[in-house]
Amino acid sequence: MGRRLRTHVHVHDADGRTHVFGPDDDVPDWAAERIGNPKAWADDAPADGPEPDADDTDENSEPPRSGPGSGEASWAAYAAARGIEVPDGASRKDIIAAVDAANAEQ
Repeated sequence: MGRRLRTHVHVHDADGRTHVFGPDDDVPDWAAERIGNPKAWADDAPADGPEPDADDTDENSEPPRSGPGSGEASWAAYAAARGIEVPDGASRKDIIAAVDAANAEQ
């Protein structure tokens, strides 16, 4: 059994379909990876889910583009970790555009 949720959450799969998971559900790995709000998980959740790669930290993984974890601070930290310069006061939208531009140059 994977991690347990504290509350009900809505998760979109790769095809855009919405799935609802709650405290009594087994959360599949694909859905657990998309639930970015740590407050959604029960404190007593077993840690036998998939282990993240050593390089797969929050600042090394692109934040979600919507939902929990998709805010300006997450994107700013991600851009900074990648060495992408963004102007002071840049909006979330501006930061994402800068990241997308940097990705296109690679």
